[in-house]
Amino acid sequence: MIVTIIDRLTETNPQIMREWQGRLTPKNISIASVISLVGQLLVYLYYQNLLPVGAGFSRYCTANPPHNNDYDPYSGLKYCIQDLNGQWMIISRLWWLDIFTFLSITGIFALLVVGTYQLIADLSGEERRGTLNFIRLSPQPARTIFIGKIFGVPILLYLVCLLALPFHLGAGLLAGIPLSLILAFYAVLIASCAFFYHAALSFALATPWLGGFQPWLGSATVLIFVFYSSIFTLSGPNGRTPFDWLILFNPSFVLPYLVKSTFLPPDAVRYLGISQIFDLRWYGQSLWQSVIMGISLILLNFALCTYGLTRILQRRFHNPLATLISKPQSYWMMGYFSAISLGFVFQTLEPSYIFDNFVILSVFVAIFGLLILFALTPPRQTLQDWARYRHLQGKKGISLGKALIFGEKSPSTLAMAVNLAIAILFILPAIFIAPLHQYKLATAAGFLLAMNMILVYAAIAQLLMLASTNKRALLAASSIGILIIFPFLCFAVLRVNPSQSPLLWFFTFLPIAATKYATLPSFALAIFSQWLGLTLVGWQINRQLNRLGASATQALIPS
Repeated sequence: MIVTIIDRLTETNPQIMREWQGRLTPKNISIASVISLVGQLLVYLYYQNLLPVGAGFSRYCTANPPHNNDYDPYSGLKYCIQDLNGQWMIISRLWWLDIFTFLSITGIFALLVVGTYQLIADLSGEERRGTLNFIRLSPQPARTIFIGKIFGVPILLYLVCLLALPFHLGAGLLAGIPLSLILAFYAVLIASCAFFYHAALSFALATPWLGGFQPWLGSATVLIFVFYSSIFTLSGPNGRTPFDWLILFNPSFVLPYLVKSTFLPPDAVRYLGISQIFDLRWYGQSLWQSVIMGISLILLNFALCTYGLTRILQRRFHNPLATLISKPQSYWMMGYFSAISLGFVFQTLEPSYIFDNFVILSVFVAIFGLLILFALTPPRQTLQDWARYRHLQGKKGISLGKALIFGEKSPSTLAMAVNLAIAILFILPAIFIAPLHQYKLATAAGFLLAMNMILVYAAIAQLLMLASTNKRALLAASSIGILIIFPFLCFAVLRVNPSQSPLLWFFTFLPIAATKYATLPSFALAIFSQWLGLTLVGWQINRQLNRLGASATQALIPS
């Protein structure tokens, strides 16, 4: 039956067979099998070694200490005793739960980090060898090709995990976890793999100019995210900040549901407490207290984000010169991002906490705005063609404003202004409704200043994308990075605090940090200066486009 399923899969998706042919060799299969089996044996022996052998202490012992000195409250180790048969009295469920949790966390790291590296390295390698263009010419749709990549490239990694599946499933059942919850965890893990793998392929298509650095940068980013979010999930309650939304992208977030189902005392487990889920609120609602509702929301979040990434892959694969997303798609993405992230601001009614959450939200929106900026900015040749023929659009009934807001090949500055306006329409009313009290005006002013700065960055990036150098994307990305980081480095060296010089902070990536200490004239001066700079850069962009369009037209006219 398995052979029949594989035959049908390879017939409907030849890309899978192409990926498997070079990887599923007897040598590779043997190595993957040995790694998985030996790893499982080492894990079992390690935890077996933690069980009591002689008189002493262990976290798995069941007996109450006969004396106060026989219990270590800092390590949680209990005094070990034997029953009448000479067997150590231990909490076997806790022992199996530790094995299950360790295998779960290890599997998450392996699948997300290693799988991301393999996919980015494979696609970037195909791009350098030129075989990716050959794949583009095949009659297969982009969706089929990328499904083949996702199922084919990490196939040896899948084999390692599949061989460990019986041990992991058995450990969970012996720990007292219901089968339905274990299967739900597998569903979340598969959904997270789909999201991160689509993100890895999108990253590989979007940044060919990084060369061989692509897989290292992509996998390192995933590693850092999974590492810190796992520590956060394992060790403590949620921080009641918009950062909690990011934690939902780590499959380990659902593990507390599984730990709670074992009915082991929290003092015995001492990790993955359910409080970080029960305390999580979205627009003030505790939606994650229900297991079914919580896991369903996590899967829905993965599904929506993965769908957006599939649109990016389908758009960019067959046309490498196209922008990653269209302008209407960017508006939907910004609306979704603003609505979702705003909900995690209201996890407390304390004004100072809400202000800090709006500071974090301002950073989130700014970072997402920069990502949309680079996803929307067309290459120089596309802009040159648009500048050459834009006068023809008026004859077709397409106004310049409509072309700039919805056009595929037009500059991205006005579209970025629309995106930021969408974020402002979502978030600014919430600022005035929220119980911020004395922080209300400072929060609103800081958010508006931050959006203005993102618009200035967008205009500068668009101008740099018109440069004649071949490294335009790298030039624009590095320049914006310098504009963001350099002021903070200067402030750190010169010890310029927001309370001392708030006006200087208004021209940084985080102006909201200084709005509490500023006056109304300084706000007005900052906004006037931002729009003056934006006007000058916009004038330069228009001048450059006119020059490019005129020079391209002259090149077509025979002398």
